[in-house]
Amino acid sequence: MKNTVPLTSFRETDDVAVSRRLPRRDYVLLPLIVVATVICLFVAAECVTRAIWSAGTRGGECHVADAAEGMRNVPNCTMTVKTPETPWIAYHYNACGFRSTEGCGPKPAGTRRVALLGTSFAEGTSLPYDQSFAALAEQDLSRMCGAPVEVQNLGVYELPFRKVLNRIGPALALQPDAAVLTVAPFDLEKINLPDVADAPAAAAAPEPRSDLMARAKGWLSGSRAIAVAQHYMFENPDIQVPMYLKYGDKADFLRPPFSTAWRERLETFDKVAATVADRFRATGVPVALMLIPQRTQAGLLAAKSLPSGIDPWALDRAMAEIAAKHGMRYIDLASSLKQSANPADYYYPVDNHLNAAGARVVAQSMVTALTAGGSPALSACGSH
Repeated sequence: MKNTVPLTSFRETDDVAVSRRLPRRDYVLLPLIVVATVICLFVAAECVTRAIWSAGTRGGECHVADAAEGMRNVPNCTMTVKTPETPWIAYHYNACGFRSTEGCGPKPAGTRRVALLGTSFAEGTSLPYDQSFAALAEQDLSRMCGAPVEVQNLGVYELPFRKVLNRIGPALALQPDAAVLTVAPFDLEKINLPDVADAPAAAAAPEPRSDLMARAKGWLSGSRAIAVAQHYMFENPDIQVPMYLKYGDKADFLRPPFSTAWRERLETFDKVAATVADRFRATGVPVALMLIPQRTQAGLLAAKSLPSGIDPWALDRAMAEIAAKHGMRYIDLASSLKQSANPADYYYPVDNHLNAAGARVVAQSMVTALTAGGSPALSACGSH
């Protein structure tokens, strides 16, 4: 006898299928619930990270944009700043607007002076000043020389690099025995950008209207949760290095032969270096040039294998050639950094400035160069 299925069974199956279909409202509600859950989790993460990885500013703003100077430090100004990766740090600027341990008046008898020029790396951004390479070099030189040595810090945060030329006059007024010009890849990256003094019309142009996506990107770029996530991701070179190399022009200083844009940047820097060297040489002051590598570049210096087409030494060689061309001593910081298993550990992962350990390595390289012929007034100290 053939098996038969009652018609009522088919009807019951159809009824069950119909009953399992979602109501139309659920096709709207369920995605909204998912989105709301993600937003709640993100907001919670943002609140927690802002509490633990806090940031803020106390006191007045000591960095002021200036049409002629580009950026200047307010004299006799103190502010305290904290970023998510750093403790609270006091930034004090003396009567000349220098972040130095000593005053900027006439050079005391028996004292040697070194004028330090540059931007945020020179200033010691993201470090208490006593942990900066300028202060550490000052301590080491004073100890080695058996007499006071001042490192007068003329570095300015976010200073357009071409404006370093405006710091030569104040530096020479200090009657220095030596000068050190510092530069970093991000200085070179922006060296040909117009500023307010060069392009007032461009500076005064209205900002383009931002759409919703642009606003969202802007908000996410300021997210503390994302900054913390980046901090931990960027500690892993297997993640951070490939990400950085995808930046294109920003990372092209690692790809020889240099692109047209980077050759033009080096040509501009060459002119700046020539002026610095000539101005100091005219008063008998020797000048040293020091390239402070970018964090990814520093990490690649000690890499056992390199990505195809990448050479972390390319920019270093270019800087050494420029220094030799203008009679400047070149401070070989890259070779010192290479001695570490992972030189990237000398930097804050997101902030990208030197940490205390990195500043110590830079100070040692600077002191070695100055006492090994970089300055006649300091050469004798190297034998102590």
